[in-house]
Amino acid sequence: MRKKLVIVGAGGLGRIVYDVLRNDPTVQAEVTLHGFLDTRINLQLPAEIDAKVLGDPRDYLPGADELFIPAVGDPTWREALVRPLAAKGADFFAHTRAAAIGARTSIGRGSFLTPGAVVSTDCRIGEFVYLDTYVVVGHDVEIGAHSMVGAMTFLAGGVKIGRGVAIHPRATLAKDVRVGDGATIGIGSVVVKDVPPRTTVFGNPARSIHVA
Repeated sequence: MRKKLVIVGAGGLGRIVYDVLRNDPTVQAEVTLHGFLDTRINLQLPAEIDAKVLGDPRDYLPGADELFIPAVGDPTWREALVRPLAAKGADFFAHTRAAAIGARTSIGRGSFLTPGAVVSTDCRIGEFVYLDTYVVVGHDVEIGAHSMVGAMTFLAGGVKIGRGVAIHPRATLAKDVRVGDGATIGIGSVVVKDVPPRTTVFGNPARSIHVA
């Protein structure tokens, strides 16, 4: 019997994930798209979406026949919603079928790689990571848990991304750059030196504009 797949987050990202999974025949052969979890339990979804909000992920009791995949853009909020489910023994689904993945690369549970994403050889993608459309990841890159990499971003070889990092679309990170936990890379930024934890950088070349 196919398991029921529940998407954590019913906002824009959740609807993107729903559409990608609904249009993937290999996914449809394995799971049934069961619904969403969201703190906005009365959220109205488009009529074309044949699923509903089942409850709040913070107090939802996972079923043995359910799989979960997070679809929340903000890394901190994503982790806050995933943590209670994981603590209750939830089983998480990783979607990588639409991406190109190199040899000896590992993808953590609950991660989502959108169509057109490219991940090169010998990379380590952590748990609950989201790689958006046309992200290109060079060789030997590491991306920490709960990080979000926006569309058309390029990570050069050897880049190391910490936990809970938000990288906005069209950013470029130079070879061997290190980005600390909780940092934010602004849209279109070109990062040529290391970014400390909980620091927001922006520009070309990227410069610090905020430290949390």
